[in-house]
Amino acid sequence: MLYVEPHAGVQPVLQLIRAARRRVDINAYLIDDRRILDAIRADTRRGIRVRVIMPSRPYRIALSAVRREYRKLAAAGAQVHWAPERFDHRFAYDHAKYIVDDDGRGETLIGTANFTRAAFHRNREYLWVSRDPAVGHALAEVFSSDWNDLRAGTAPRSIRTVVVSPGGERALLKVLRQPGAVDLESEEFGFVPRISEALENKGRLASIIVPDTLSRYDRRNLEPLQRRGVKVRHLLRPHLHAKMIVGDRLAFIGSQNISWTSLNHNRELGIILHGRAVAELRAQFDRDWRRASPRA
Repeated sequence: MLYVEPHAGVQPVLQLIRAARRRVDINAYLIDDRRILDAIRADTRRGIRVRVIMPSRPYRIALSAVRREYRKLAAAGAQVHWAPERFDHRFAYDHAKYIVDDDGRGETLIGTANFTRAAFHRNREYLWVSRDPAVGHALAEVFSSDWNDLRAGTAPRSIRTVVVSPGGERALLKVLRQPGAVDLESEEFGFVPRISEALENKGRLASIIVPDTLSRYDRRNLEPLQRRGVKVRHLLRPHLHAKMIVGDRLAFIGSQNISWTSLNHNRELGIILHGRAVAELRAQFDRDWRRASPRA
């Protein structure tokens, strides 16, 4: 089921945490929403094992704030591990945002949102809650590998709908190259040659929404696309933190930004969607497009 923020609020996350019968596994770039911490505390008090993976050096976040977040999670009864070192340094991050209930046998959540108050009150975000056991198994395997500081196996990549980074670029290209028009929302737009080429080839069939706060570097990366006819608009409110691509048949949401680091070095999780979710995402994109401005 698809949820759109900030309209849905924090409830989808709380419901998933509360639904667990034995264990909840959370990989979150940031957690500061008090209601999520309260739900974790309530779970541990009823005997549910809660495990959290978080980065020790999030980008532009003070180390004191990260350590405070760690202490709050531990005080709530969660077992907390820092992300594996290969995803926890200056040039690569554990940037994933997902939850797995009961080793993948319960519900799972994949999304664009950090578990922060801003995500559920001020940002454009997308969350996908799944009951598909194949998706659950794939996410549980990635979490287990990172929890034990091992390489994630090849099995998650064989699940066609789950997009795992490092190595997520190919899946995004599949969505971008589908026949017909494609629409994209992205907080960032770095230089990723094959992504840019795919959009240039779409020309007037491609539309992109970026935040009003997009960096000067990212704006320059959009200029060659605009010369090929790609339409670009800037969204002021809500703040665009989402990472979404939608076409006629396939859609994508996830933690992956359009950047080389995000797709090829970070730990990121996303999902390819079909069916009703595609129409819902296209409708939301159209609403955001009407609110966005051609000029930043």
